[in-house]
Amino acid sequence: MKKKELFWFIGTTILALILNTLIFGINGLNTDTTLDINIHDTYFIIPNYHFILLLAVLVFFGVYLVRTLRSNFKNLTANLIVMIATLLLILVLIGLDSILDAFITQTTSWSIYPPLSAGEVEQDIKPKENNLGILSSALFYTLIVLLMFLAFCGFKTGQNHKPNT
Repeated sequence: MKKKELFWFIGTTILALILNTLIFGINGLNTDTTLDINIHDTYFIIPNYHFILLLAVLVFFGVYLVRTLRSNFKNLTANLIVMIATLLLILVLIGLDSILDAFITQTTSWSIYPPLSAGEVEQDIKPKENNLGILSSALFYTLIVLLMFLAFCGFKTGQNHKPNT
């Protein structure tokens, strides 16, 4: 790894730490701190390191995406880091999508509808559309775009860095 790449990596790490400190404060880096979220009747306690890792992945993805696109996929180290950050971002979005799917199945359960009257058929009652379904679809399409970008980035990296034979 060249010195320039090492400086970029250290600078990006410092930027991620500064952003995490600004958002979560100095105590946000402790392993004991949590974020409490109350959604409907469910109370979630999420450790802050999940958000710290998510923000760090987003910072690395953003910085190295710009570097990769500016160098036209000719910088091997930047390409590898953006591909690793893309993989980590895909994993995070898959986790978020599974959480959203759990909320969707919970909120569209048939048990929240009143009992059927004499003339109604169960097929006539349709679950309400909610914004969680739209968000889940948006996450799914974002995952597809990220997977296509990952394949394209791998193709361009292989094309630009063939071994000399």
